[in-house]
Amino acid sequence: MTLEEMNIPTEIKRAAADIIERIEDATGMLDATMAGGVAEGFVLGLDCLKAVSPQHLDELERLFGKATDRKMALLR
Repeated sequence: MTLEEMNIPTEIKRAAADIIERIEDATGMLDATMAGGVAEGFVLGLDCLKAVSPQHLDELERLFGKATDRKMALLR
């Protein structure tokens, strides 16, 4: 499932897209790792607030993880 396909609030979708862009724009391993940490914190915050379903949390984690893995592979 893509971010666009997810049935989550627009504000959350926009923030998630910004985080993915931050990961993709990272210029080094440290930047990519920090952006991945931002993504993790974002998901934890959503979980604490019960802002989205557990399924959407898992999907967001998967999307952020894939973006981070892709970027790390390019930076190696």
